[in-house]
Amino acid sequence: MTEILLRQLKHDGVCYRRHPTQLVAHLSEGLVLFSPQKTEIWDSRGSWQAENDVYHYCWYDRWFNLLEVVDPVRKLLEVYVHIASPISLAGNEISYIDYELDATSVDGPRLVDEDEFAEAAEKYGYTAELQARCYAAAATALVLVDRWQPGLPPEQALAQIDGMGV
Repeated sequence: MTEILLRQLKHDGVCYRRHPTQLVAHLSEGLVLFSPQKTEIWDSRGSWQAENDVYHYCWYDRWFNLLEVVDPVRKLLEVYVHIASPISLAGNEISYIDYELDATSVDGPRLVDEDEFAEAAEKYGYTAELQARCYAAAATALVLVDRWQPGLPPEQALAQIDGMGV
């Protein structure tokens, strides 16, 4: 596996979180990444080590990316979806704009961080069109969280959204 840097950006392009991750698969529709437990994560508020393993599924044409958070024996703990721009790949660096709105399987599926989305929309001047795109992606994210089948091989994992009608 190749180590790459994953960067999460605000709407204005400022990186607010980054960490090294492993490239598991580079497919025509997107990437599958793996960040093991204890990965060092830098955030604008400081840094910490990840508590669990995370498989990260990113598409080139979708306005979200999905994380499978698993324990050391690969038991699924959470499915989490970031509403975000499609990923951008440049050399050994992947980035996307995080729009703050998220969906989780914990006590759900349910949306989280709607207040952060509203604050960011005001701060960065999200257009009505962008806000509508984010809420449409959030509706899809709720379906993903509900129907996602964890632990599939990379090709099947990325392709499973096609069978969900989303």
